[in-house]
This record gives sequence, C-alpha cells and structure tokens, in this order.
Amino acid sequence: MLNLLRMDLHRMPRSMAFKVIAILLVFETTLTAFTFSYMLNHTSDIMEMPASFGFVDGKLTLGMFVQMTLGQLGDFALYLAIFVVLFANGDFSTGFIKTIAGQVKSRGMLAISKFISVAIYTIGYIAFYTVIAIVDCIIFFDGVRVPDMGELIKYMLLMLYMYIAMIFLITAIALIFRSNLIGIIVGILISTGLLSAILGLVNILLDKLNIDLDLKKYTVTRSITSVTLTGDLSDYTRQIIVCAVYIVVSLIATIISYNKRDVA
Repeated sequence: MLNLLRMDLHRMPRSMAFKVIAILLVFETTLTAFTFSYMLNHTSDIMEMPASFGFVDGKLTLGMFVQMTLGQLGDFALYLAIFVVLFANGDFSTGFIKTIAGQVKSRGMLAISKFISVAIYTIGYIAFYTVIAIVDCIIFFDGVRVPDMGELIKYMLLMLYMYIAMIFLITAIALIFRSNLIGIIVGILISTGLLSAILGLVNILLDKLNIDLDLKKYTVTRSITSVTLTGDLSDYTRQIIVCAVYIVVSLIATIISYNKRDVA
C-alpha cells in the first residue's frame, strides 16, 4: 500500500496538468485580488463597498477573500476537479495499471491509494492558494488582516474537509466510469453551480407534487457555500454528515468497482 501511494505521489507533480493547474491558480487568485483592488480604488460609494468586501484601512480581511473565492467554488474548485480526474484516470491511458494490478493483494488498494493521493493534493492545493492569497493581498492592498485567527482556522478546516468530500465524489465517478469526460462534466456541474440549478428545478417539481424535500441541502455544493466565517460548528452538523456520507460511499463504491471488474 505504501509503495502504491509513493508511486502515485511521485508521478503526480511530474504531470503537465499539475503544472498547468498551479499556473492557473496563481493567475486566477492574482486576477481576483487585482479586481478587488480596482473596485476599492474606483468605486463610487467608497464607504459601503469596503465594509461588504472586508476592507479596513486599506487592508483586505483574509477570511473574506477566502470566503468570496474558495467558499463560492467557481474556477478555484473547477481547476482542482479537472486535475484529480486527469490524475485518477491517468493509469488507464498509459497502461501502468495493468502492470501494478497483478502485484497487489486487493485491487481495492489501487483505489484507496488514489483517494489518499487526491486528498493530499487537495490539502496542498488549498495551502498553496492560501499562500498566494496572502501574497496578493500584500501586493495589491496595504496589507492583510486576520482579526480572528481561530475563526479563520476553523473555516479553512471545514472548507478542506468539504472540498475533500467533493473531490472524492468526482474521483469516484471518474474511476467507476473510467472516463475523463464524465468526470470533468460532473466536476463542472458541481463547481459551477449548474447542479444546484438543476436540483432547483427538481425541487419545483417536488413542490408541485406536495413533496417537502429540498435536495440541494444534501449536496456538497450547498455544504461548501453555506459555511460562513462566523458560524458555529453546531450550525453545520448536517453539512458535516452529508460530506461524511459522500466520502464513505465514494470509497466503498470505487473499491467494489475495482474488485469486481478488470482494471486493465
């Protein structure tokens, strides 16, 4: 198992997608910080806009910047989703999986290695994003504010946990169907909010049938976007449970798929 994980982690940074996604993340974060800076310097209502965007004395509150970017999914989640799909299915396109599959006791170990690898990548991705965000705030503003480090750490840990749940779901779908296309489509639906829009239409239909059920409450998208900097952990019990279910089901479904089907 450790050898599998070591090989996956060794191959991950060597892929072209790894480097491209890192460049895109730097570009997106920097562009967003520049946009906020431009708005600060050119807004017509200088008193109202800074309060809503977290500006105080020319400094940008880091927590607000994170919540407006990472906490709203969009491109930041899409880049992550695209990479993990390409990485997860990379073995099938190169034929590497055929060599390794015969050397492990259980094919499910191949899936577990992939999930651990993408979890580690997600942690690194969010850590790298945070560093870039801090640097950009220092460059484009008078500095960065962190009024409550405890709240920020709690928020970032919740984001990390929920992002891992999202990535596990996307990875599971990509591995089970063995399709980059399907995995990327699912990643787009989740990260851009299209899935929530579709479920919104389903909710309208359910309401017309007198069925009181909001499906969006049980999506990883709603779980991520509903977290705030000032919320208490008890406020997010449902979201934490929902994400735990996604993690467990994704693992179990993928392991079963690997054990029952030929991986070659």
